[in-house]
Amino acid sequence: MALRYSTYVRNFMAGIGSFKDAFHNGRIEIYTGAQPASADAAVTGTLLCTITNNSGAITYEVLSSGTVTLTGGAAGSVNTITVNGIDVLGGAVAYNTSLTQTAADVAAQINNFKGTTEYVATSAGAVITITALPGTGVAPNTFVVASTVTTITKTDANMAGGVASVNGVKYGYAAAGVISKLASQVWSGVNAASGTAGWYRAYGSVTDAGAVDTNLVFSREDGAISTSGAELNLSSTAIVAAATTTISSWSRTLPTA
Repeated sequence: MALRYSTYVRNFMAGIGSFKDAFHNGRIEIYTGAQPASADAAVTGTLLCTITNNSGAITYEVLSSGTVTLTGGAAGSVNTITVNGIDVLGGAVAYNTSLTQTAADVAAQINNFKGTTEYVATSAGAVITITALPGTGVAPNTFVVASTVTTITKTDANMAGGVASVNGVKYGYAAAGVISKLASQVWSGVNAASGTAGWYRAYGSVTDAGAVDTNLVFSREDGAISTSGAELNLSSTAIVAAATTTISSWSRTLPTA
């Protein structure tokens, strides 16, 4: 078996954030059998254990978001968009063909703007949704979303809905190209079933049921489990229901070549 990342997390690390951003405050699930061919695929095997902070019940993060809804005439431009007074657009976007296409162009410019480090944008019809990055929790709630336009009209909705995660696993600071589990945390879980651990899936902080990721929106890492030489090493692969499984060490290394 091999280390596999979901499409979303590969895109996220390549263009938006870090490994730590993608997986901080998430969970790790341990399964029987062999891992799927892709981390975008649904989980397989029997769920043996869910690893959290000190076996605690996890509360999943909900990402705060706000919107700009375009209306009005078939001309003009979206000139500025700010969140909490900070520019996230990086320059005017001209009306293009339709309000739907213009909204898509605005979302793309927000995502490509190097000054935008804390938000990503999507569009659906004429609605531009600006979403805070994982790990921000409740902090962006009430941040004012403000836009200016020419000819086009619009309605702005402030950032809201963010919920902080609780009892997710945390990662420490990277050093020499290596990131490890946060030393002060105990990564553990009470086993839900008995069986032989074969593979694991690490998740990000938001709700993810492990189904096929058709929309490519979830942070996932899949890998093999063994007692040595695997992506995740345990003291024993024999999992016994109601006992506690602990991950005593964990790290990922960015290759030098």
